[in-house]
Amino acid sequence: VHMPISKDTKRPKGFAYILFLMPEHAVKAYRALDNKVFLGRLLHVLPGKEKPQPREQADAHDGFKSGVKKERDAQKKALAGDSFNWNSLYMSADAVADSISERLRISKAELLSADSAGNPAVRLALAETHIVNDAKRFFEEHGVQLDRFDDSVRSDVVILVKNIPFSVDEDELRALFGRHGSLGRVLLPPSRTIAIVEFLEPSEARAAFRHLAYKRLKDAPIYLERAPQDVFAAPYDPSAHGPDAEQKGPGTKATVDALHAPVSTADVASVAAQGGSGGAGCVLFVKNLSFDTTEDTLRRVFGGVDGLASVVVRRKKDARDPTQLKSMGFGFVEYRSPAAAKQALESFQGTIVDDHALDLKMSDRLGRAAAAAEDEAPAAGGKQPKSTKLVVKNVPFEATRRDIRDLVSAFGQVKSVRLPKKFSGGHRGFAFVEFLTPQEAQNVLDTMKSTHLYGRHLVLGWAEEENSLQAIREKVGRQFAKDGGDTAGPQKRRKIQMGTAHAAGEGSEMDTDSDEDDDK
Repeated sequence: VHMPISKDTKRPKGFAYILFLMPEHAVKAYRALDNKVFLGRLLHVLPGKEKPQPREQADAHDGFKSGVKKERDAQKKALAGDSFNWNSLYMSADAVADSISERLRISKAELLSADSAGNPAVRLALAETHIVNDAKRFFEEHGVQLDRFDDSVRSDVVILVKNIPFSVDEDELRALFGRHGSLGRVLLPPSRTIAIVEFLEPSEARAAFRHLAYKRLKDAPIYLERAPQDVFAAPYDPSAHGPDAEQKGPGTKATVDALHAPVSTADVASVAAQGGSGGAGCVLFVKNLSFDTTEDTLRRVFGGVDGLASVVVRRKKDARDPTQLKSMGFGFVEYRSPAAAKQALESFQGTIVDDHALDLKMSDRLGRAAAAAEDEAPAAGGKQPKSTKLVVKNVPFEATRRDIRDLVSAFGQVKSVRLPKKFSGGHRGFAFVEFLTPQEAQNVLDTMKSTHLYGRHLVLGWAEEENSLQAIREKVGRQFAKDGGDTAGPQKRRKIQMGTAHAAGEGSEMDTDSDEDDDK
């Protein structure tokens, strides 16, 4: 069902297009509903004309062949609305390098130089992880519910814009998407690598998606994806959600080695935050505030727990009156200790203030990092760590064990890294990483969800514990069948039997490798 609307009034024009799956159903509806009264109006049903085909399809129908590039582009556009997407927070590697270079006040050549410490691919992966977490924090502070990104139901008015060149700003995005309809919120993080664009009308969002999917913006095509439904915590309010006037200050001069500096457990959850200290204070992020709620009101509510340090309600300039500031619907409450913040979180969750139920969570700025430093605090997002061992899948075949160690050691203390190898040489495409504490494993799992290494998306998960000897024997048997089964020679079978006998130990022949072997 498609109901065209007027661009001026945003109201339906008085007619609609109905598409059926079967022709006989359309004929049945035509005969039954023509000249029938519906909501006080006399319906007039007419056969619709066939939708005009793109030029590429028309040429193919007439026997003309278009170029390979045109066919490939047309196929990409046809599949642009596919609901499956393996990474909603995908960022261009070039844009990541530009963004982190500007933040560190260095050149991109210096960032990717082979003369600097560490592998350039690992440095780029670390930079992407920092920027992705920075974008998550930015979206969360502007009312985006990140937990909705796992939902399969997609929104009709909100679009994710990916693969954006770093030189594009918010005004250019508004001008590009604004040609197709009225816009609501346009969120572009300071890293300028991904954006969220909200339309006011579903039909205009569909038109923008259809025309702009894979459209070249400066030097790169932009990738579009429909955002999850209800991705914003609050509906769009023209007086409260306008262009953000706040600007991030320039970064300070740094070196490439800063990307390889180890990050403590207390800093993992706020790895991308600049200015967050993670000291003795602990901050709560308060959402769903009434626009009339003030700091004094929140102080009276949260003052019931001892140790209240400060209360801030985020405000911005009123679109109607630039001299006035209006609440953005969220704020921050800081306590002097993580224990007090945890008590307030449990006590005031869902409290009604000015006819709004408060939605509380630990802030990425400071509170969650401070809470992670205490063993009694839960993991980020309320998840309990399962073990100290993670499995890293989709590992590039160019990567070595040292690359994996250098990458994950920036976010937790690594106990061991194993990269199982094939008998024919090379590794199997996955690795096992063991940390000192379960909390560090959980932090790495939450932080590196969108990290790429050598252009491949690393898939992290909990490693299955195989404690029984029978389970290890069955696993080695499956590997033996995969590598050639009975066609293997006596030397290979003897090697597999030796691996079976010693698989319960840490130094299994199949899984043992070293940094020296990687260097060779």
